[in-house]
Amino acid sequence: MNEDSPQGVPAQSKPNAPPLYAVLCIAAGAWARLRAGESLDAALDAARAGLAPQLVPALARDPRLAGAVRDVASNAVRRARMCDYVIGALATRPPAPPVQSLLGVAIGQLLARTYADFTLVDQAVRAARALAETESASGFVNAILRNFLRDRAQWEERARADPARRFNVPDWWYRRVHEEYGAHTESILAAQCEEPPMVLRVNRRRASVQEVLADLSAAGMAARRVGVCAIHLEHACPVEQLPGFLAGRVSVQDAGAQLAAQWLGAADGMRVLDACAAPGGKTAHLRELADCTIDAVEIDPVRAQRISSNLTRLGLDDGSIRVHVADALRPKTFWDDVTFDRILLDAPCTASGVVRRHPDVTLLRRSGDVAKLATQQAKMLQTLWPLLAPAGRLLYVVCSVFAEEGRRQVAAFVRRQPGVRCIRLAAGDPAGVQLLPNSVAPASDEERGPPFPDREADPGAMPTLHDGFFYALLEKT
Repeated sequence: MNEDSPQGVPAQSKPNAPPLYAVLCIAAGAWARLRAGESLDAALDAARAGLAPQLVPALARDPRLAGAVRDVASNAVRRARMCDYVIGALATRPPAPPVQSLLGVAIGQLLARTYADFTLVDQAVRAARALAETESASGFVNAILRNFLRDRAQWEERARADPARRFNVPDWWYRRVHEEYGAHTESILAAQCEEPPMVLRVNRRRASVQEVLADLSAAGMAARRVGVCAIHLEHACPVEQLPGFLAGRVSVQDAGAQLAAQWLGAADGMRVLDACAAPGGKTAHLRELADCTIDAVEIDPVRAQRISSNLTRLGLDDGSIRVHVADALRPKTFWDDVTFDRILLDAPCTASGVVRRHPDVTLLRRSGDVAKLATQQAKMLQTLWPLLAPAGRLLYVVCSVFAEEGRRQVAAFVRRQPGVRCIRLAAGDPAGVQLLPNSVAPASDEERGPPFPDREADPGAMPTLHDGFFYALLEKT
């Protein structure tokens, strides 16, 4: 689905496409679960499992249905605060939760202009009639959507008047970003509202960047290099359609995330700890770049299995990487008392730097979460530091734009922990590098930055397209 299309294409015009009314029903079910506190992925899985067999049994396991539901739900999630505003302004009384959810996903589509207006309204009313809990409200749904369309420009202007609502973040989130970044606030939040770019990481053990670019070109896929091993696809596609994906030549990983393996600087023969490893992208990248041994720790057994699956696809299941289902805060559950030359700590955080990939983050986070996560990050730094060998290095990473999780976290650790030296990273001060999410589609070649030469990885090379991350490299003196 293309948000830039003025009216979009009605689902019914696409051969064998899932019926839009069913997609809206299932997306509304996911929306309700999300607003109750579930992650978007979990909510989508549960809603499909519960509703698809009832509404469209022949398509219950069809990946096209899953994709269509995700698109509709994501459109609504990215505009959740504006949807809430419109419903609150147009409804004389708060709708029942199932009706509120259906209106939320329907108005999300109208705001995104994904489908023709008449198609969307017709299918939303049909969706209301399809389920017992919304059947009696079909007329109400019809009235709300038509009233919105009658004065669409006015309602959109009002909904966008408040900047936090326009950028789909809580008020506390907007204030925090504004306090830390001032005049750059809106450009940061605007980038987070975009569709996420699809960026590939080239497995240097199986292909070069130029070879993968040639494969993509031969398949008719427009792409450009945006990092040492990173390639941006102009149009996203299912991973199974990527040339070389099943053969382990490429993986999907943001260019900013790819800096972790580059900046940690593991060399052949080193012993490395990846402390929060799932789903394994950084673990695999470390091994792609060096003949090192890695202990990958992940507390969630399901996510730990994903690490093993990714390593097998990439041809890295040679025994050099041990996957531990363990808690990084309890080293005795995975550590053999032999210190590590390098430690990668990709710590749990607010994910405030990757909102465009996980739009549900702004709905699920609470203001107190920042301090809670910062406390956990500090505990992890303190716990893992003794596992590092003298002259060893620990790379601290969070996919956050909040200073409390980044610069202030590292500064506090350096103050309380003797024997720590901050290593300067590319284009950064010794206290670390804060990457801010930047645009999916730079307007000019100047904004894209210089092309990356086809040569060995340069630890100092910065990507030209990335999400928001903070990096700090700490050495034990």
